[in-house]
Amino acid sequence: MNSTELQFSILASGSTGNAVFVRSGSTNILIDAGVGIRQLQAAFSDIEIDMETLDAIIVTHEHSDHVRGLASLMRKCSVPIYTSQGTWSKIVHFWKDEEQVIARMIRADIPFSLGEFVLEPFALSHDAEEPLGFSIYANGKKLVLATDLGYASDHIRSVTQGAHAYILEANHDIDLLRTGPYPWHLKRRILGDKGHLSNDSAGDYLCDVVTDDTASVYLAHLSKENNRPTLAHKVVQQSIAHLPVVVERGLKLCVTYPDRPTQLVTSSGPEKLEQMIQDIT
Repeated sequence: MNSTELQFSILASGSTGNAVFVRSGSTNILIDAGVGIRQLQAAFSDIEIDMETLDAIIVTHEHSDHVRGLASLMRKCSVPIYTSQGTWSKIVHFWKDEEQVIARMIRADIPFSLGEFVLEPFALSHDAEEPLGFSIYANGKKLVLATDLGYASDHIRSVTQGAHAYILEANHDIDLLRTGPYPWHLKRRILGDKGHLSNDSAGDYLCDVVTDDTASVYLAHLSKENNRPTLAHKVVQQSIAHLPVVVERGLKLCVTYPDRPTQLVTSSGPEKLEQMIQDIT
């Protein structure tokens, strides 16, 4: 295996907590730390990665299911945090004045380098201060992380098209949500443009962005109360069943879980993505 291959594992995903590990070569990054430190340690152990080899932590936004374990993790791994100014303004209070935390501000649509990666942030429609999703490039491969988005705008569809792998929100089934136990104000929030992506919307989005280069999709941020892994998989699979990449090449569609990591996946995408990296830098 090429030591510079882009690899990733969804360490935890769901309404109760989210964390994604990505590495290429000698660069290891964690995107979000929304579960407790013990669960993070166990997840890293499961994929046989030393948590203390992290080079950076990226924070998508300030909601607790994305930052719950952040302060504890930072006390074990003294690495920079990359996040938006809006998100930083909401989490800076996690640390005492005397604690040294390196925060590096990033902005939507301004790519930046981090070790062997180039990351292209894009703005999300979500009820947070300045939330971000990411297209992540390494060794000619492209991974898209897009969760916590009320809807996928034309711009998001444009900048995320043609990735080799997607970690995509499929938060809820609309009927389960509408008939479920949540109060109506919370249902309206989730269904709104700044809420979460439904199974049906995830399928529609994929129809617009996957190409012959896409090898895998991981459905993420599933609601425990308003979704089922089998249902999310069924709905999205039906939506994309007609696509040539599914019919002819068998695109891999997987679900993720809140209490256990996926295996460490190695991406192997088309070399033409190297030109895409050059184009955005």
